[in-house]
Amino acid sequence: MRKIKNALILAGGDSTRFWPLEEKAFFSFLGKPLILYQIEELSRYAETVVIVANKNNAVAIKRLIDNFEDDKKKYHVIIQKDSLPGQAGAILSVKNFLKGEVLIVNANDILDYTIVKETIKKAEKNQIIIVGKRKNEYFPGGYLRFNNKRQIVEVVEKPQKDKLPSSIVKLVLDYFSNIEDLITAIESEKTEEDNLYELAINSLLSTNINREFINYDNYWQSLKYPWHVLTMMKGFLTRVKGLEIAKTSTVSKNSLIIPPVFIGDNVRIGDYVKVVGPCYIGNNTVVGDHSLIRESQINDDCLIGSYTEVARSYIGNDVFLHRNYIGDSVISDETMLGAGTVTANFRFNENSITSVVDEEKVDTNLSKLGTMIGSQSKIGVSATILPGVKIGKKCLVGPNETVRYDLEDKTFLVRGEERENLNI
Repeated sequence: MRKIKNALILAGGDSTRFWPLEEKAFFSFLGKPLILYQIEELSRYAETVVIVANKNNAVAIKRLIDNFEDDKKKYHVIIQKDSLPGQAGAILSVKNFLKGEVLIVNANDILDYTIVKETIKKAEKNQIIIVGKRKNEYFPGGYLRFNNKRQIVEVVEKPQKDKLPSSIVKLVLDYFSNIEDLITAIESEKTEEDNLYELAINSLLSTNINREFINYDNYWQSLKYPWHVLTMMKGFLTRVKGLEIAKTSTVSKNSLIIPPVFIGDNVRIGDYVKVVGPCYIGNNTVVGDHSLIRESQINDDCLIGSYTEVARSYIGNDVFLHRNYIGDSVISDETMLGAGTVTANFRFNENSITSVVDEEKVDTNLSKLGTMIGSQSKIGVSATILPGVKIGKKCLVGPNETVRYDLEDKTFLVRGEERENLNI
């Protein structure tokens, strides 16, 4: 099988909708950052892999590439300029670097990249190939419009729920036989909205260009909002097979481990702990007596204190828990929850849980969703966090507080009063 000449990974986004979490591309799943999965997979199908990064993550991406054992000359990192925003800006950033055919992907997506084999086959007769997936629930992205011959004629960006052109969501897995045609189309369009890339594609589709649609019906998840971490985590946990316990780890004979479960190096699991797979427990983590962990990922250097339950949740590095219930939640690095603090994850009326993003209430389409907490935050003892509430990084929540609304970064919540802009 031949390889596509260029694969272009778009990793220059600012992740504002991902707050209070940071750097989508470097969110770690099963001990590996998401961007590294992308690079490794695409290197199997492309002669050259180019990553468009931003000024904040470019150095870290270059360091990942420097650790590769194969030919480093096939990997390139280009920094997207602030004056060239969005996906279109990322593509314009490689204007003088890439030539010929290109496969464009989003660094924040994960899917089964064997679909690229079908793309390569269809590339012999087509100048543009678009991949889409049928979605039963609404997705805040682009949808595809087809003519009577089932031929793509338009990408409709974020249509209203009652005006969908089809049930097919456009994935960012776009093939162009000549990237220069795409760049010319981008430079010819003007818009004040964040849809320049889609307008350029529509401009090409309005011509007699040979095009093809590929229907993708396998796993796909995009990190657009912070709660998407949980869905993506669930997908990655399916890769955990059987029971794997590092030789340097200690598991009490009084504990029960139900596979599939992965336990890393130097992990200590105390008495009467129950771990129900699929689960991933990272290096140097301690799980205290009488704790329950199920369908979750716990990263490195964590302390899951005694009598804690972690259910369907993502726990970052250096997280400290003690006598907590953590359900359907995402807890970032270096966060501490005091004894007795719980995350509520279910509404009594059983409606799906909403979350505010950019002053707009967004339906998560989840019946169970706990909290999402930024890095280096501390929650006092016996606090309660209501469903879907987000807490920023470096926040302090006092004892016995009920957190009903999102807390911005560096907020101190005590006795129901918010004190912002803490110098911490």
